[in-house]
Amino acid sequence: MFLLNKKYKLFWGDLHNHNAVGYAKGSLERSIEIAREHLDFFAFTGHASWHDMPIMPGERHMHWVKGFEAHTKHWPKTRKLIQEANSEGFVAFLGYEWHSSAFGDYCLIFPEDQPDLFLPDSAGKLLEFARNKGALAIPHHVGYKLGWRGYNWEHFDPRVSPVVEVFSEHGCTMSDRAPYPMILHSNGGRSVSQTIEYQLVRGLRFGFVASTDDHFGFPGAYGEGLVGVWAEDLKRASLIEALRARRTVAATGDRIGLAVTLNGQPMGTELPYAPDRSVEVSVEGADSLEMIELMRNGRAVQRFFPEDLISSPLKLPGRVKCRFQYGWGPWAALAMERICQWDVKIGIEGGKFTNAEKHFQSGPFAEELRDRLDRLSDRELHLKSFTSRKQAYLEDPTKSLVLELEADPSAKLILEFSQPTKKRFVVPAADLILENAVEFTGVFTTESFVLHRLVSGQDYTSEVHWQDRGRDKQEGGDMYFVRARQHNNQWAWSSPIWVG
Repeated sequence: MFLLNKKYKLFWGDLHNHNAVGYAKGSLERSIEIAREHLDFFAFTGHASWHDMPIMPGERHMHWVKGFEAHTKHWPKTRKLIQEANSEGFVAFLGYEWHSSAFGDYCLIFPEDQPDLFLPDSAGKLLEFARNKGALAIPHHVGYKLGWRGYNWEHFDPRVSPVVEVFSEHGCTMSDRAPYPMILHSNGGRSVSQTIEYQLVRGLRFGFVASTDDHFGFPGAYGEGLVGVWAEDLKRASLIEALRARRTVAATGDRIGLAVTLNGQPMGTELPYAPDRSVEVSVEGADSLEMIELMRNGRAVQRFFPEDLISSPLKLPGRVKCRFQYGWGPWAALAMERICQWDVKIGIEGGKFTNAEKHFQSGPFAEELRDRLDRLSDRELHLKSFTSRKQAYLEDPTKSLVLELEADPSAKLILEFSQPTKKRFVVPAADLILENAVEFTGVFTTESFVLHRLVSGQDYTSEVHWQDRGRDKQEGGDMYFVRARQHNNQWAWSSPIWVG
C-alpha cells in the first residue's frame, strides 16, 4: 500500500465496548481474553455516568444507576486488569463512557493509567479534564436527535476529539442515507444535521473510527464495527499518535485495508492549497470488491468498479481467499435457545494457509463461551466455536473464517468435524472457482456451513489513481475521503484529507 506501508502497519481494534463492569454482561477478564484472541488492541469503556438521565417508567433508570455504581466500585480492579493485559503483540487501553442527554456520549481513552474517575455535569468540564490528561474523548452515535443523546456539535473540540465514531451496532451516522440505519435502539432515527458528512461540509475536521458498542462482553464482535489504525508499531504511544493524526479506517465488519494519500500525504492530513491533487488509493478486502468512491465535500466525484478490469477467470495455482461460514441450523421458534458447539479441523492438501481472518460475534452470552482458532501448522487449523440465533447481532447466527491460502490446481480442503457431529468433508479447491459448497452436518435442519467461492487477488485488491486538477480556492478548502464496498455489503471509510 505504497507510502503508508513503507512507514506504517495496519492494526485492528475496538475502542468502545461493555461488560458487567457497568450494566452489560460478562466479566472484564472474559472481555480481555476474547479481545486477545482476534484483535490487535482494544479499550474497555465501561458505563460510568449519566448526570442528566431522565426518570423512566417502571424505574427503568435504576438499571443504569446500578451499572454506574458497579463501574465505580470496580475501578481499582479495572485499572489493574487493563495494565496487566498489555503484552507483546497486544495493547489494552483504560477508558470509560460518559453519557449525557444534552451533550451526547463520549468514550474517554487514556494513554496511560488514570487513578480517578472524573464524572462532571457538562461537556466543557469533561473535555478540559481530557486535555489535561492527554486523553482522547471520542463522540459516538452522533446522529441521534439533539437532546436525545445525539452529539452536541457546538462543544466539538478537535484537540481531544481528533476522531469520531461513525459506525457501531447502533448503525451508521455518515449521513441519513448511509447504509445500516439506526433502528436497533429507542433513541430514534438519524437527524440530517447531526450526521458526519453534514458536519464535515460545515467545516469541522475530524477522522473516522468504528467500534462495536457491544454489550455482551465481546470486543470486536463481527458486524458491529472495527477501527483500523495505521501506526508505526503495536504500542500504546504509537496507536495514540496515529489516532491523533487521524490515520484511521472505519470498517463495518470485514477488515478492509484502506490506504489513501493525496499529493503523497496520508489520510488525516491538512494540506495547503494546491490547484492539482493526486489521489492514490489502495484497498485489500476480505472478499470481492464492488466499488471504490472518492468523496469531495460530501459528493462522490469518482467511482471505480474493480471487477471491470477482470479479464480472465480465476485460475490455480495462486493465492486466493475462501470464506468458511458456519452456523445455519434449526432456528425455528422452539429452537431459538439452542446453542451449537463446533469443533473442526480445517486442512489443506496441495497448498498452505497463509492467514485466517476471524469473524466471530457475540451472541449468545455465556461467561464460559469462547471462540478459538489454533494454527497447528501451515496446512492445518483447529477451530472451536459456538453459534446461536439467540442474542445474535441482526439475528445472524453465523460466524466465519476468511482463509487466505496458496493452492495448487489439485488442492483439496478437508474438514474433519468432531462437533456438532462426527463427519468429514473433502472439497477440491478447483470446484470452488465457479461454485460454492453448501454442506449439512446431518439430516435436514441440522447445522450447516458454506465454503464460499474463491476470490483471487484481482477480486479483493485494487489500486486506483485519480487526478483532481485545476481546483480554485474554496472557502474553507476542500475535503476528500474514500469509501469502499464489497459485494457482501461490508464497508470501509478512510479518514478525510483537507486541502486549503
